[in-house]
Amino acid sequence: MHRVLLSVLLSAVLVGAGSSAVFALQAGGVEIGDLETGSVVGQAFNALDVDLEFTAMEVGGKKAWYPPTGVLPLSREGTGARGGRPVLLKVTNSLDKEHGFNLSAASSQSGPWSMDIKLVLKPGETKYIGIPISDLTYVTSSNVLNYKCHLHAAHLGGQLLILR
Repeated sequence: MHRVLLSVLLSAVLVGAGSSAVFALQAGGVEIGDLETGSVVGQAFNALDVDLEFTAMEVGGKKAWYPPTGVLPLSREGTGARGGRPVLLKVTNSLDKEHGFNLSAASSQSGPWSMDIKLVLKPGETKYIGIPISDLTYVTSSNVLNYKCHLHAAHLGGQLLILR
């Protein structure tokens, strides 16, 4: 009787520990919005510094997201120290037609908690993407995210390198 009770108690502890880890991995969440009204994990977008800017533009006759490679330093040393501050991305469509922005981990590199952000921008529109640091931690094992236009396959995308 005591063994059965002990095994049930131990099972409950293991299930509780496992479920709390799942909640931690899904804490926060990516938020998309305007600079004045948007917020992520309780912090207003206009109170955060923009970490990276992406612009849809025409380069050499091809429509592309610029820059073709973005670098996001998340180191805890020197001037790159974040102190848990969320990442804020600025995404602008400078083209004369709708353009999509898709930021995701490559399916072959992503874990079970993969990031897949999709938004559509009207001509001249700017949106902000707020990403909690906790969510970036579990996105990809290779520290690389891909961005592209999910509306037009011929448009050029790029890669976002995360330095930890």
